[in-house]
Amino acid sequence: MNSLREELAGAPVTTATPYTLLCPPGWRRLPAAALADDALTAPALAQLKAAGRPDLIISFRGMLARYRAAVRESGAFQAYLAPLADGIPLPAVMLVSPFVLPGTTTWEMSLPRIARGAAVADADFTETPMWVWRSAERTGDDGAVMVGRSSHYLVPTAEEGSRRALHFHFTALAADDPQAHALVETLVEIGDLIMGTMRWVETPPQ
Repeated sequence: MNSLREELAGAPVTTATPYTLLCPPGWRRLPAAALADDALTAPALAQLKAAGRPDLIISFRGMLARYRAAVRESGAFQAYLAPLADGIPLPAVMLVSPFVLPGTTTWEMSLPRIARGAAVADADFTETPMWVWRSAERTGDDGAVMVGRSSHYLVPTAEEGSRRALHFHFTALAADDPQAHALVETLVEIGDLIMGTMRWVETPPQ
């Protein structure tokens, strides 16, 4: 079995925005608005039903509902979806949103508020300067208990004194059982490895 770092040897993913990411094989990049498209999610739900996994159906629907709300609220423009494992969608999504620091404050002053009190750290897994903070959650829905982990990566643009950034929000959500806990932890690690490849792309002068 390949290591996670070996799995990141897939082709670079380049978007219209000036950055690149390396994603593991099977990950899909699409417009964030596509998360509201039932045609996109129906095949995944059908596979979960065929596999007899109502717990994963609940987690998948819950994750999509939260991300659809996040797309509306944050102005997210890009989404990355995890691949299938044995025909079942892995429960992880990453959204990419623009962020502009208000002119009356500094990054250092604003980070605690942006992170809603979570501990903010400099990312030590990448050459690209960024801040990272984490959150965990435990929710109940229709009799099933779900556990989730979120990683937030705030990456200021490369120009000196920049007040612009991209916010990458990675979430993994699964049923509350020991096997699912291990899966969520692995997905969180994959999120860090993906963001470790994030690089800004220099745009040619106009």
